Amino acid sequence: MFVKTQKKVLTSVGVDIGTFTSHLVFSRLTLEKNPASRTEKFEITGRKVIYAGPVHLTPLLDTHGIDFETLRRLLLDDYKAAGINTFDVDTGAVIITGETARKENAAFIVKSLAGEAGKFVAATAGPNYEALLAAQGSGTLSRSASLHNTIMNVDIGGGTSKIAVCEDGKVAATAAINVGGRLVATDSQDRIVRLEDSGRAIARELGYSIELGDQLTQDAKESISSAMANALREAIQGTQGFKLTRMLMLTPPLPFSDKVDELAFSGGVAEYVYGTTSEDYHDLGISLAKAVSSAVKGLPMRLVSSEQKIRATVIGAGMFNLQVSGSTTFLTAGLKYPLRNLMAIVPDVPKGRTMSDNVRIAIERAFHRFDLVEGSDDVILAFNDAVRPSYENLIQFAEGVLAALPNTISLGKPILMCFDTDVGNSVGNVMKRETRIANNVLSIDEISLQDGDFLDIGEPLIEGVVVPVVVKTLVFQR
Repeated sequence: MFVKTQKKVLTSVGVDIGTFTSHLVFSRLTLEKNPASRTEKFEITGRKVIYAGPVHLTPLLDTHGIDFETLRRLLLDDYKAAGINTFDVDTGAVIITGETARKENAAFIVKSLAGEAGKFVAATAGPNYEALLAAQGSGTLSRSASLHNTIMNVDIGGGTSKIAVCEDGKVAATAAINVGGRLVATDSQDRIVRLEDSGRAIARELGYSIELGDQLTQDAKESISSAMANALREAIQGTQGFKLTRMLMLTPPLPFSDKVDELAFSGGVAEYVYGTTSEDYHDLGISLAKAVSSAVKGLPMRLVSSEQKIRATVIGAGMFNLQVSGSTTFLTAGLKYPLRNLMAIVPDVPKGRTMSDNVRIAIERAFHRFDLVEGSDDVILAFNDAVRPSYENLIQFAEGVLAALPNTISLGKPILMCFDTDVGNSVGNVMKRETRIANNVLSIDEISLQDGDFLDIGEPLIEGVVVPVVVKTLVFQR
């Protein structure tokens, strides 16, 4: 099926709920048909921020929970200020980051906001994905593409620092470490009013015993900041010589074997690193920024300024995380959107051998590879150049898929597939018409996935067939 629409303009929202701050950004995304594509696939040809909301302090009930009602009111006020209704939003993402992601009601917060913020809002989290979004939103990724060089983006937030190595317009590696400006915060009298577990652990490692209500001395503040800065420097270098670095790392270290030409900072603490603000929030932000600036002076890379700093992640979430399927996607009417957090598994179907048994075995092995239970775990089967569009091949392929999914079929769950070529509609049509299954089927085309990707899929955007897809890729560590 070919759609008549030539161009579609979408309203996208990015919401970032961070350890220290929360904010949103509205963007306008332009989708246009690619005339060079045989299937006239839609591509994003324009991205523009149309409203950047104020930066709010993330409201907390206590050290264990987020104040949802206050946060909700703040974000709804931002919608009103922007003149945008939730029904006007086509796509976007709610990102809950850093230490905030570990709060007891974090999952409830994300799910609730995702449901209220628009028709399709992807709820996502995770340090590797945050690093990728920050690199996109800060402008570092596009800078590396235009200069054809390697740039490291370090996003320092309230609770964590996310690192992305950008090579010629692609994120080649990511890492994250528990270093942030809001791990310890005080009132105007220097009494501790906020203390994250990692902040307490860092202080204890340095010989300071601190608890809520204690006085935080200037010496302790500077020592904690200096220790975090040194750990961050090691994370940037891909080393873990300090015990503290090993304790704070959230991911494996960077495979630091390639030359990095430039170093850029984003995130809230970056505002202090570059001197764009001097406001004191009675936390570690200012002292950490000074310590980081000192710690990176000897690194063999040139310090450059990022386009976006505190808003890097939220801009990345709202503008860069969306893909769209081809116009030959097949979907049945009974599917309920959005479909969230589908894990992609890639069956290794032998090329040129699309016999049903080969397809079945490949799918069963893919489930086994990830210790997944067919019919219980939410997955999407991703196929790369797996079937040629002849009737006989399509029949064999469809029968092999169904043979591998007995529990999915018996439980009445939808059959979800994704193809990197334009065979989605053909596979879906043959599967429904020739096998007579009652299950709903979604067969997406022209999106390439890899093992371990997670997908959110929204309701169709264009003429009932082109669906928005958010792919949450964990960057491969070389």
